Amino acid sequence: MTQRIPSSEFQYHTFEDQDIISAYNWFRSFVSERGWSERKKKIEEDISIVFNDRPQFIDIRKGVLIAIQKDQIGWYLYLIYTAIHEPYKYDYTQGARIMPIFKRIGMNLDLVEKIGGIKKKVKDLLKKRTSEADAILFEILTALLWIRNGWEVNIIEEGKSEGKSPDLLASKNGKTWQIECKRQKKTADYTYKETAKRQIMISHIGELLIQYNALLDIRFHVELESLPDTYLRDILQDILPKTKTVGTIVTNDKLDINLSFINIKTIQKHLETNYVKNNSPQLIELIAGRPVDNSSFTCGIKGNYVYVGEGEANNVFVSEVYNAFGVQCYCDAEEAINAKARDVKSQIYSAIKQFNSGSNGIIHIGMETYDGPEVEKERARKIMTTLGKIDAINCNLRWV
Repeated sequence: MTQRIPSSEFQYHTFEDQDIISAYNWFRSFVSERGWSERKKKIEEDISIVFNDRPQFIDIRKGVLIAIQKDQIGWYLYLIYTAIHEPYKYDYTQGARIMPIFKRIGMNLDLVEKIGGIKKKVKDLLKKRTSEADAILFEILTALLWIRNGWEVNIIEEGKSEGKSPDLLASKNGKTWQIECKRQKKTADYTYKETAKRQIMISHIGELLIQYNALLDIRFHVELESLPDTYLRDILQDILPKTKTVGTIVTNDKLDINLSFINIKTIQKHLETNYVKNNSPQLIELIAGRPVDNSSFTCGIKGNYVYVGEGEANNVFVSEVYNAFGVQCYCDAEEAINAKARDVKSQIYSAIKQFNSGSNGIIHIGMETYDGPEVEKERARKIMTTLGKIDAINCNLRWV
């Protein structure tokens, strides 16, 4: 039975960022208390499925990413709510994506409220288009950018004009710009598939690694999908028990594996005076012994846990660690880098179709860059090639 401590006994710092609080309160003003209470309850029911009374046995083959897609804007507001009111439930990794957006909106809330049609847009986001938070928040940030530069900006309501229409219309000193916003999906489908494959491969060696408190740094030279699910187990099951020294233990045309060992005593010493949230950046850093990119890091521990407060909604903390393992992976295969380096061609040509025959147009494209500099270098090459092929004479487009 996992221990539970009252939230009143949990020590945490008061959230004091007034910009984020202001932005949160503004969005929440469009939702009734009852409506918010029901959404919050539903979100906590959904995420509590990931946790149970044996949190150490979460199946890593399915991953431990917590996210709500259907009510994406509700999920984002919930992240901010927990940071402010129930920090023991806050998800640091997910929140890191959202905090800067709310920060910027809160810093310039007076200007955001000057965007023509903003109230209708936010109401639609919160009630009708709840899964489109990334795209609509990007539209708001783009409109804010133009407002901050002295332009009057109006949101063009969909379906209210004949034919195609852009997202925004900006005007100043007799000049007008049509603005189309395109928000690329957070992560490439290829990355999701690669992550799922990686988790499956590691699940076959988790028990072996945890026996030796092993920390692996693996660089794949081929696409992970080209390897059997048991590939890591097959090459490590005889090597690992015999290896006591740090260094490279496998090197071939498919991958390189570097081995080191987790300092359990250091982790335990930290836990003597601190609770550490499960699956948090701090726990990952303790296991790895250094800051790591947790998007490609998988770990597991055997130890004791506590729940903070009521329920099982992302409120699991680690109190003791007996054994642990960690695996950092990266794939430098040319095919993998190319698949992750998503061009913006489809966004640009889709946006051009939205411009009418009136004023000149500009496209703002939003993207997130989680796959590293090698991927972004290839993406930049693709984008420059795409831009070079655009026929800017026979369309309204002037800037991307």
